[in-house]
Amino acid sequence: MPVAVMSPKGQVLIPKKIREKYGVKPGGKVQILEGGDGIVIRSVPEDPIAAACGFLEGDFSLTADLLAEHRKESDRERTPQDRP
Repeated sequence: MPVAVMSPKGQVLIPKKIREKYGVKPGGKVQILEGGDGIVIRSVPEDPIAAACGFLEGDFSLTADLLAEHRKESDRERTPQDRP
């Protein structure tokens, strides 16, 4: 496991192999989190929107789901004599 040394300014050098593996580039951003056992450093994508595209894969339609839910709600609101 690589070990890094913190500079007097609080800077830590992430080893090159790890930077390359996770795509951390000069000027790139990382997220610093507190974990149960210590500190966690996570890479942050340059474009979070592009990185999130496609994570909901499958055959679904939000519009169709909303219309179906609206129909169910309308059916529940109708009085018994209004129902076919």
